[in-house]
Amino acid sequence: MKKIAIVAVAVFAITGTAFAYGPDHRGGERMVEHMSKKLDLSEAQSTQLQAVFDEQGEKMKALHDETQEKINAILTPEQQEKMAEMKEKRKERMEDRKDKRKEKREKRGE
Repeated sequence: MKKIAIVAVAVFAITGTAFAYGPDHRGGERMVEHMSKKLDLSEAQSTQLQAVFDEQGEKMKALHDETQEKINAILTPEQQEKMAEMKEKRKERMEDRKDKRKEKREKRGE
């Protein structure tokens, strides 16, 4: 039972970033925008940085997928199902928080 708890914690630590890369995720676009403003980057530099962030995102997704496969190989089908439910609940909570932050920004006029 202790091993399952440890695996579950590891999954949440690893998959936390995966949920951040949902359909609304803009890769490193925000970071490139921020760096462009603060560092007065040229268009070429911005393009190069975006390529770096895109490559990093692909590597992170590949690592996440590989890790998920390894975890699923360890867990029983019942445990996999329970973990999927836990992920779904976590995703819902994150969406709720995202919606609340959006509402607060709208109230402030941002």
